[in-house]
Amino acid sequence: MKNREIRDIDSLCSGSYEPILPNPGNVRTPHEMRQSSKFAYEDIREVHKRRYLLQPIALEVFSGDGRNFLLSFPRKVRNKVYQRIMSVATSIADNAQQSVAGQSRTANVEQSSNLFSSLIGETSVTQRWVRGEISNFQYLMHLNTLAGRSYNDLMQYPVFPWILADYESDWLDFSNPKTFRDFSMPMGAQSKERLQQFEKRYQEWDDPHGETPPYFYGTHYSSAMIVCSYLVRLEPFTQHFLRLQGGHFDLADRMFHSIKEAWHSASKHNMADVKELIPEFFYLPEFLTNANNFDFGMKQNSETLNHVVLPPWSKGDPREFIRVHRDALECDYVSQHLHLVRAILMLILLINSMLV
Repeated sequence: MKNREIRDIDSLCSGSYEPILPNPGNVRTPHEMRQSSKFAYEDIREVHKRRYLLQPIALEVFSGDGRNFLLSFPRKVRNKVYQRIMSVATSIADNAQQSVAGQSRTANVEQSSNLFSSLIGETSVTQRWVRGEISNFQYLMHLNTLAGRSYNDLMQYPVFPWILADYESDWLDFSNPKTFRDFSMPMGAQSKERLQQFEKRYQEWDDPHGETPPYFYGTHYSSAMIVCSYLVRLEPFTQHFLRLQGGHFDLADRMFHSIKEAWHSASKHNMADVKELIPEFFYLPEFLTNANNFDFGMKQNSETLNHVVLPPWSKGDPREFIRVHRDALECDYVSQHLHLVRAILMLILLINSMLV
């Protein structure tokens, strides 16, 4: 809420929702067009319990034709609907290779006691990754799905780690460790100087009102605004961004405009920035270009914002950036160190599984 008061969504009155979120209390007028989708039980291939608005009230349904839906229900209805679908759907996949989560249907990751056995057992997604049966990209996507993250929810969008630390060279040396980020540390500890600043703030923190305890990071590695800021040059994310911003773009100097500057901000320069990446950085060149010619304004140095500024090794080509960035993700060095990031993701997954 605007006054930062935390309220249960069931108790909110009309008009209390953030602009990016639908208001279930808003009754449609007879003149409004209603949209509906229909799919047969036999077309359902997978169903997962999900959170929506950070509450355990949703299901994500995957159909055989590639469509998927995030369905929100009243709090006490979700589990009943889940049991009903599981009892009548006849084609639900029970094969780890076919599953979007990389696990068989019998792998119950919602129970914390079964979580790690599901992740590190002989047939688990982790073991399949260790044996080279799936790529690093696939493995990270599976971990995100197991953690309840979904493209259908901007508040729980898939998270991918920063891979590289070199955005200045004309070409990348994948055999040089300095080319890559420190996989053993979160973004807030990528530079010793900024980590010391975080530690100093924690140690010297003094809230005269006693309302806020000491903390290291005041921001998150992912949020709806972070996702929309990365994808602001693509619809419908442009409109999502504008709704979050009250109908206008942010100040030009604060907009996502350069890969190099985004890395420097998140890794060492900005105490309010510890964000990671999203999957699109590894497969979607279109989000890097302003094909719709949006007016993002002008920076204080008189630079007009347009396409995202790419590192020299991209040769000015968004497709080349995606190709090299994806190659970096799948290179030997990253494969040998990705488990360090995985440990952080598995901790997040454990916490999330206790909340579903």
